[in-house]
Amino acid sequence: MLTDVPKGARAMNEEPFGPLALVSRFSDLEEALAEANRLPYGLASYAYTRSVRTATAVAAVIESGMLSLNHYGLAVPEVPFGGVKDSGYGSEGGSEAVESYLSTKFVSQASPAS
Repeated sequence: MLTDVPKGARAMNEEPFGPLALVSRFSDLEEALAEANRLPYGLASYAYTRSVRTATAVAAVIESGMLSLNHYGLAVPEVPFGGVKDSGYGSEGGSEAVESYLSTKFVSQASPAS
């Protein structure tokens, strides 16, 4: 866990895969959301707040394939796992994982006239 890491640091500008948590403080929600969406990555996001209003705003604006609010609960098999932007397209896990293997067909049939 690292705190107060400068925005220009490599860890703040790449998508890390490993046990790394970068914790930052922000003066307002808009600043935090801008930083969260600044990079071309969007696999997973985590946010902690005591406000339901803030949690709702974060969920609406964060550009990531997965978002965990007030807990660490993303990697379970029954939910979709996947990112957006340069972090990947589509998902694996959950019912969404099989969608790319399905062909949807709509058939409408009227009864023949007698």
